[in-house]
Amino acid sequence: MKAIKYLVMSALLMGFSTAAVAQDGTAADIDAVKNLVKAKPADYAKQIKNYVKANKKNNENLVAIGRVLMEAEDYDNARQFCTQALANSKNTYAPAYVLLGDIAAMKEDGGEAAINYEQAIYADPKAPEAYRKYATVYRKIDPEGAVQKLEDLRRVRPDYPVDALIGHINYLSLRYGKANEAYSKVPVDQLKRMDFIEYAMSNYHGRQYDKALEIVKAGLAKEPLNGTMNRIAMMCSNETKQFPEALKYAETLFTKVDKDSITINDIDYQNYGKAYFGNNQFQEAIDKFKAALALPAEDKSLHADLYKGISDSYKGMKDFPNAIESYKQFLEAKADADATDYAGLGILNNSHARALQGEEKMAAFARADEAYANLIAKFPDAEEYGLWQRGRINAQMDADLSKGQAKPYFERLAELVKAHETIDDTDKGRLFDAYSYLMRYYVKNKDSKAAYENALKLQELQPDDAEIKKVVEALEKAAN
Repeated sequence: MKAIKYLVMSALLMGFSTAAVAQDGTAADIDAVKNLVKAKPADYAKQIKNYVKANKKNNENLVAIGRVLMEAEDYDNARQFCTQALANSKNTYAPAYVLLGDIAAMKEDGGEAAINYEQAIYADPKAPEAYRKYATVYRKIDPEGAVQKLEDLRRVRPDYPVDALIGHINYLSLRYGKANEAYSKVPVDQLKRMDFIEYAMSNYHGRQYDKALEIVKAGLAKEPLNGTMNRIAMMCSNETKQFPEALKYAETLFTKVDKDSITINDIDYQNYGKAYFGNNQFQEAIDKFKAALALPAEDKSLHADLYKGISDSYKGMKDFPNAIESYKQFLEAKADADATDYAGLGILNNSHARALQGEEKMAAFARADEAYANLIAKFPDAEEYGLWQRGRINAQMDADLSKGQAKPYFERLAELVKAHETIDDTDKGRLFDAYSYLMRYYVKNKDSKAAYENALKLQELQPDDAEIKKVVEALEKAAN
């Protein structure tokens, strides 16, 4: 069936039950038309006309048969039945206008749908269905106008749950704050299944995770095996770092919920993995992230997040080689990877190096250095950060300062930072590392004057440091 742009299907297929003004035909005619639609015989059009005649004065049957035809996408014939019902009632039979509105909505003509729902309201001002459907289609054009129409319904039907309906309309319009405001006026014991779901998700989208969890728990008290509510509870528990609770909801979602009521997707596996990761169960997290990767991607960008989750899990297990390989897959999968993302590869390699010894340690440091070199080449704005990291890494690779490996990086870093109009704390920290290294390098190479000059620069950064003052005094004597 053609995608419905303006109506939720469940809302679209609900009709009125207003009494007919006269009766002909029988209830069996409705089932007969259903069978006729399925069979589609050669004389289909002729038989449809016969049913119009047979039910000529039965408005209820006419609309019911018209709805059967609409669901089969036979819109022209469906309109014939509506036209007959309106002719019988002198254009006052509201359900016929509602059906015409539904047909327009099915054809993605929101303006025509709204006009017919408006006509239904004029015909029967106290029937809520037309108000609801009008608001549903009109929200695309004017969300405030849609809500105002529901306020009109409140005036004529104060008994009707208008606040929940306003919450629903605002939720569909992505106005989550307004949705929360409306739903908060509805007593919890009066909230229906979809109310709990939309109210909780409105809070989730607004990052009010504790409130969302409170709402969905109230819904689960009524329906503990509701798949969607367990899904939301799992997500919110992850966001609030209640990982053991998230695992309980995940277990229910994956093993106890009726599989026909919900489709498990890659995002569910991702959230299951997040719960395991947060609970320090890294191998289980990896298994879930990989299960998500095996499913068709609902969102291609999700693959990048999954590879990142796998990398973080391997890192949690101190398995740096696999963490690094997964991180590379993350960078390849993330179309908009930024400087921070690329810097992460250097950080991982550096962490790996610190866990090794000997030649393996040096090789890992070299890979980290290469990662930061690539970062600078790809993101020139990150040059100062990259130089700082390359200086620190090369200083570790050349611990005895014999090769001066870090020297060119710290010299270039100091040159760039000193050109800033203002020097912030981050700049001061990087300059301190640069001048400290350069001072030690020149001491090692017996260049007391250059060592003294860098010591003075250190003192400018930290004038009250007693140890730096002693070093400056000692180097001043050596320089003279």
